[in-house]
Amino acid sequence: MPRRRVLRAALATAVVLAGIGGDARGLVEEGGALASRLGHHVPGPPAQSLEPTMASLGATLTAAARPEPFLGAPPGDPRDGEPSASDDAAAPVAPDEPVVAEPTEPAEPEGGPVLVSIGRETWVLAEPRWEAKKLGYLRAGAVVPRAAKIATRRDCRGGWYRIEPEGFVCAGARATVDREHPAARLSQRRPDTTGLPYLYALTRYPTPPLYARMPTEEQQRSVEGDLESHLRNARAAATKPEYVAPPEPEPLPPELADGRLLPSVNGEARGPEQLVLGHAKKRSGWAMLGTYESGGRRFGLTTELALVPLDRTRVVRPSSFRGVELSDEYGLPLAVTRARSTKRYQLDSAGGLSALAPFGSREAVPLTGREHRAREGLLLETRDGTWVRADQVTPIERYRELPRFARRGVKWLDVSLLRQTLVAYEGARPVYATLVSSGKDGVKDHKDSHATIQGTFLVHTKHLSVTMDSDDEEDEFDLRDVPYVQYFKEGYALHAAYWHDDFGTPRSHGCVNLAPLDAAWLFGWTTPGVPEGWHAAMSLKAGTIVHIHP
Repeated sequence: MPRRRVLRAALATAVVLAGIGGDARGLVEEGGALASRLGHHVPGPPAQSLEPTMASLGATLTAAARPEPFLGAPPGDPRDGEPSASDDAAAPVAPDEPVVAEPTEPAEPEGGPVLVSIGRETWVLAEPRWEAKKLGYLRAGAVVPRAAKIATRRDCRGGWYRIEPEGFVCAGARATVDREHPAARLSQRRPDTTGLPYLYALTRYPTPPLYARMPTEEQQRSVEGDLESHLRNARAAATKPEYVAPPEPEPLPPELADGRLLPSVNGEARGPEQLVLGHAKKRSGWAMLGTYESGGRRFGLTTELALVPLDRTRVVRPSSFRGVELSDEYGLPLAVTRARSTKRYQLDSAGGLSALAPFGSREAVPLTGREHRAREGLLLETRDGTWVRADQVTPIERYRELPRFARRGVKWLDVSLLRQTLVAYEGARPVYATLVSSGKDGVKDHKDSHATIQGTFLVHTKHLSVTMDSDDEEDEFDLRDVPYVQYFKEGYALHAAYWHDDFGTPRSHGCVNLAPLDAAWLFGWTTPGVPEGWHAAMSLKAGTIVHIHP
């Protein structure tokens, strides 16, 4: 993964630590926690002596040249609302006008008091002050229970509220107590956490404009000069077998009627007459909150509240692949078939083979562990007594010598780059097994290639979805709402991929790609947990171990 890669989902470790703990002791404690799981003892030096402590944990835990991805605080006015995680760097906060306290508390709504996010990132802090530890954030449209009374109005116009299950949120530009706020109403669809969180679409060429309001037909012709020929081509494309039709359009909400300007949730100002927010990059993707029809044409509403003409996109067909939840009855070893039709044999007492009905593609097959060499090559015995060719499957075996951190009950993930497999363990017990797509440069040095970093790490930040993009002219992309992202080191993360269905083959820029169904399962299983209604959570101490090796 080259240094020029830009992951706007995260910021420098220095900003992270400043926002989390105020000094270096948090990293020392995190390092100590991981060292303890690895079977080492690391003394706790004072904060100013961080480097010797990290060095004692070995090369996989030393400070790297590239910044850790995280949710830092970019430029802006925190009194108006929480900072955005999508900006590039932190900067001093500009002074604000004097805070004027409101004389009365808001009326308590029916069903109990709630706080509603109206920003792309609405920060949840451990205490009602901007310098406090960051616990996570909410996404626009999230509704969470809150305390009835304001905790304090310090540096927050609308007041700080305690929310469930923990933390405080400032009611301002990024949060409100009004369920009927336009940004909240447009964003009220919550992610589905059992598979792909939303409907997704990828760009076609030429790329679509991003509209700030529902455009009239005249405005569309003005912005999209090739509109007539494009629509003819789109109608032809809709007849092809690979075409995925969008769902039925939803009723047009009042916020989209009469060409009304869409509200901004990412802090960017939108002019009262603005029509276009920009054009998508060649390799772009979005999650859609809803699809609507206007003038016979379909539009998708992105999570950043922009309208995209769906006929200039390719609606994503979700991958149906998923791994296997393991048990005493269905455990390791097993194999996942790779060929479209994997040959299956019956072995007779004389060593002869007869062909049986084949296995399907990417089918999980329990193995006994027995092998047999025949003219067809190495065969592996399945638990139903039949045999498969080893060169047509990916075997997943149980660890013979467990790492020292694999103590009873400790959750950890084992990722093999050569086999392209992942196994989730609780102590010595495997509980889930699947295929992955890691860095396309295999086991090369990750510093100068698109290879996945090797070592032992902790998951420290989890997002239900986040943007990943690159400005590299040779490999430019802008993938919004990448699902189930779990960062464990620098820009490296486990996450779902909605833009390919080639799991079991290396092809990423260095992250560990998972099928959406697998990524959803792992996201719910690993720590830190993301509370209900939240979009992200973080912890430098309590994350699940990720062990990556050849």
